Amino acid sequence: EASHICGMKNNLTADQQKLYASVLKEFEHIRTLSDLEKEALLVDILSRPFIDLLCDWAFKHVFGHNEQNLMLLLNDLLPEKITKIEYDPNEIDRFKGDDKNVIMDVLCHTEDGRKIIVEMQRHDKRSILNRLLYYGAAMTLRQLGVGDDYGSLMPVYVICFMNFRLTHEENKLIYTYMMRESGGELFGNQITIMLCELPRLMKKTRKKMTPVEIWFDILQNMTNFAEKPEEYGAKYNSIFESSRQKPIPDTEKQQYLRSMFTQKIESVLSKEDRQAAWEEGKAAERQANARKFKALGVATDIICQATGLTAEEVEAL
Repeated sequence: EASHICGMKNNLTADQQKLYASVLKEFEHIRTLSDLEKEALLVDILSRPFIDLLCDWAFKHVFGHNEQNLMLLLNDLLPEKITKIEYDPNEIDRFKGDDKNVIMDVLCHTEDGRKIIVEMQRHDKRSILNRLLYYGAAMTLRQLGVGDDYGSLMPVYVICFMNFRLTHEENKLIYTYMMRESGGELFGNQITIMLCELPRLMKKTRKKMTPVEIWFDILQNMTNFAEKPEEYGAKYNSIFESSRQKPIPDTEKQQYLRSMFTQKIESVLSKEDRQAAWEEGKAAERQANARKFKALGVATDIICQATGLTAEEVEAL
């Protein structure tokens, strides 16, 4: 029997309590969150008018099943006007059984055959640039069949919204990469990769935002809105309506909660990984300094005082 969840007794039916409590139980084995923290997180998620578009499930819910929403987004990002799209399966077949699996958030094609991949990455993933290139290459490779002419190859766009920053030579909202000669001459438009780094949006008056800036604000802050900002006008009505949490069926909301919890855990674990890496680096630095001191003939007790290593650790170097 499900217990009442953090004072939400009056806001949830008995069936909802059981359903949402079952999600909590799935994460009881995660040591990084206490029961109280998990319940507080659940209450925070359920009490917001709009779903969090930084979450994979929510992003697919709004853009992966609604052509008009996706075209609205794409037409503010891509140079070519798009009037019609069709969704493709977001998991593509492997050529060989041991090929790496490719599962994308959203995959579609235009009337003329251009392939468009749209990804949402909430946390910094290892080798993200290689992953995006791999996705683009996979969709390029799968366009031609036996007897097809290479001239029929259509462009592939890989658009990645990222809730983190990478290192660049200049500050901008969207970084666009294409194949070029080292002097700058364009090789072609076969694969275009667009990095949309959401945290690069600087706070400003919403009345003066460009369409791209509005999208960055919407994607990064949807779950923080009480209602759609009036300054955005009617253009984005469908995005906000599709993002409302209340109409989502309980069974689908369970998937949303599971996705949100998973990403919360990933965030906590990634912080632990960074801390562990930092500590490992400091340990290596202390050992390197100790080796230098030993080479100079410095006494062991002095090395211990300078580096924090024990006498046994110094002697073992």
